[in-house]
This record gives sequence, C-alpha cells and structure tokens, in this order.
Amino acid sequence: MIEPHNKERVVAIHKMLFEMARGNFSGRIPLSSHDDALETLVVLINMVAEEMKESIFHTGYVNPHRGQRLISHMSIIMDMFGTIKSATPNVLSFLGYPEADFIEQPIQTFITETSYEQLDLEKATLEGSTPIQRAALIQFHTKDQIMVATQCTLSPLSNRSEMVLSFVTTFPQEKNNATASNETEIITKKQPGTRRSDAQLIQKLYDYILAHLEEPLPSIKKLALQFGTNEFKIKEGFRYFFKTSIYKFYTEERLKRAHLMIRQTTIPLKNIASMNGYHDYPNFSKAFKKYFGQAPNTLTRPEME
Repeated sequence: MIEPHNKERVVAIHKMLFEMARGNFSGRIPLSSHDDALETLVVLINMVAEEMKESIFHTGYVNPHRGQRLISHMSIIMDMFGTIKSATPNVLSFLGYPEADFIEQPIQTFITETSYEQLDLEKATLEGSTPIQRAALIQFHTKDQIMVATQCTLSPLSNRSEMVLSFVTTFPQEKNNATASNETEIITKKQPGTRRSDAQLIQKLYDYILAHLEEPLPSIKKLALQFGTNEFKIKEGFRYFFKTSIYKFYTEERLKRAHLMIRQTTIPLKNIASMNGYHDYPNFSKAFKKYFGQAPNTLTRPEME
C-alpha cells in the first residue's frame, strides 16, 4: 500500500507533467524531506522544466559583486506582552515591512514559533531576576518569507516595563543601476556558453549562503536538493562564476563579516565568534589569524560609550 505522503508526491508529479505537456514550464514540484528514489525523480523533473523554460525564456544573470558589507545595529522595543512599541528604521528596511504593519503588532508574527518560545523564556528570566541582559538566537521572517537567523540581546529598560531586542546584522551593498547594467553585459560577453538560468541558480545559492553565515553549511547533496538541481551543477557552477569552492567562500565570508564586526562594534569577541558560526573561540581565533594574519584581539576597536 502506498504511503499517504507518497501519494501526494505522485499526484504532484502527474500535475507537473501535465502542465509541461501543455507548454507551461514555470511550475516546480515542492521538495520534501524524504531522501528516496521518488525525491530524485522530483529533482530531475524540476531540472527538465528549468532547461525547457530556458530554451524559451532567457532571464537572470549572476552578480558576483553583490555582497554583505554594511553592518547595522537594530533595536525593537516591546512591552511585557511582546507587542512591538517602536523600532529603529533599519529594522523595517531589513525585514521589508512598512511601519503600519509592524508597530503595535505582536513580535511572534515576525519570528518562528521556536524563536518565540525561546524569547518568552528569556523574557520570563529577566522578569524574575535582575540580570542586565539575556541572549537568544532569533529567526525572523521577512515580508518576502525569507528566514533570517541572528543572535539577539534582550535587555530591560530602566524604570519601565518595556524591553529592547537588539541585534547586529549586515546589508547588501549594491552597485548602482548603470554599473550593474555594464557588469551584466560584461558577464554575458565573457560567458557566451553559459545558460543564464544556471547563473540565476548560482546567484540564489550565493545569496542563501550570505544569509545563513551563522548556521552550519549544508552538504552539497542537501544544497542540490534544496535548489532543485544536482551536485555537479552547483559545485562547478559556483566555481565557474566565483572562482572558488562553495565551502571556501562560506568560510571566508564568515571571517570577513566577523572582521567588520570587530572593527565597527564593541560586541565581545566571543559573541562575535558565535554570531558568525564559531561556537569554539580558539578555533575562530586560529582561523581568523590564518586568514587575516593577525589575531582578533589585536584589531583596533571602537571605544565603549
């Protein structure tokens, strides 16, 4: 007897094949958590649809000059019930919500259920004692439904019942439109044999890595399943566009982000290491020194206010 979850996947495959027969190659079959032959078939069908669409529609290009370079401090003020009372403007830009949809809304609307439980626990700890602050890893949902994890600090306000949720993150630094247009033309000329859909796929992988520097990098196999392609395409495609391996890029970007945070903030070094995926400070210090030629604690830092 076919399991219910397999029946749903078979139905989804039938629908996808029917749409492709009608000439619609824009759909994709959602990937599941099952690692079996049926899931492999789903990935292959998605790849065929991608290739068929590319033969008709030519869209997308990779921008290797887009990266996270600007560090920003953000704060959200909440009352004791978790209702957002105020926030710094960059929070709204970071999450993509207009002020009217964010202020006076419960914080749980914008974070995962697990994050809300963790935040509630830390809030209760603050209410029951007199520590200066508590730390928690919070996963936010942007308006585009992208999940962003960041290490946050929860602190009480003096003589008030409100609390401040603060964190540090980075923004993409974009080229202007004229520069981006020129880069697109250059990339197209240099790579005449490269499908632009491949470039678009690698751009998505690039953006994903930069958005999840605090987390362990998934295996190449899991990344391939997540992006609906095969291991060879993402490994060789990434190396083709960025002249480096996926893992090396991930490691170097974590260290570069940590370097910026050390130079531009007063956050303790151990916290910076943790916020960039290193939960063992000696390993972080060793990797940092190997890459930059100096230990983290030798860098010049801003003075404490």
